[in-house]
Amino acid sequence: MTTIAAASLVVCFLVALSQTASLEPPQQSPTWPPTFSVGFQEEQHVSVIPLSRNAGAWYYDFANRRARFDHSHGQYDSFCQRVGLSPKDKHGDCQLFFSSLGMHVHYPREQICCRACGAEEGCTVLMPTWLTGATYMGTETIGGLTCQGWVKPGAVATDRWYQTADGKPCQYWEKVTAFVPHVIHVITFNVSSYQLGPIPASVFDVPKYCNVTCPKPYHPPHGVQGSP
Repeated sequence: MTTIAAASLVVCFLVALSQTASLEPPQQSPTWPPTFSVGFQEEQHVSVIPLSRNAGAWYYDFANRRARFDHSHGQYDSFCQRVGLSPKDKHGDCQLFFSSLGMHVHYPREQICCRACGAEEGCTVLMPTWLTGATYMGTETIGGLTCQGWVKPGAVATDRWYQTADGKPCQYWEKVTAFVPHVIHVITFNVSSYQLGPIPASVFDVPKYCNVTCPKPYHPPHGVQGSP
C-alpha cells in the first residue's frame, strides 16, 4: 500500500469514526436556556389538508418568569381563535403574553386584548425542563441542518422537539390528539435568528388596555390540572 493510499484510508476512518460518534444518543433530554429569542415559520394542517401558514417569533425569559409568542398574519393559533375576541381579521397578527398575571391574548393592530387564564389553569411560562422524560428519536435533516429529536406525549398532544447538537432550535412539532381529526402543528425555526442573552423588558409589557377577562376564558381539558 502506498503512503498516499494509507493516508487516505486513515482520513476515511477518522471521518467515519466522527460520523458514528455524532450519532451517539445524548445522555439526557435537552433543557432550554433561561433566555432566548428566535423567529420561525409556522404551519398547521389536518391530515394532508393545509390549514394555515405564517411567520412568528418566540421571546422566552424564564429567568424573569415571562414570555411572548407572536403569530403573524395568517395564523390559526387556537388560543388566538378560541377566547371570544372579535377582531375584524381573526387571522391577523396575534401575541400571547405569559407573566405572573397569566396569559393575555392581544391583537396589536386592532388594539384589543383580554386575559385568557391564570396559573390555576396552567397558564404559566413553560419550564426549561419540560422535555424531561422525553424519548430520543435520532437525527433528522431540517433546513439543511442535522438535528436531534425527542418525543414526549402530553395531555392533549404528542410533542416533538428538534435541535442541533450545540442546542440551537430546529423545529417544534405537535399532533393535537384532543380533536378529531387530529391537527398537525409545525414550527420550523430560523436558526440564524436565534439569540441568547437579555431581552428588553419592554418586549414583555402587556398593554394597559389588556384589563378585561376574555369572553371565553381558557379552561384546561377535563382531568388536566394547572401548573403551580
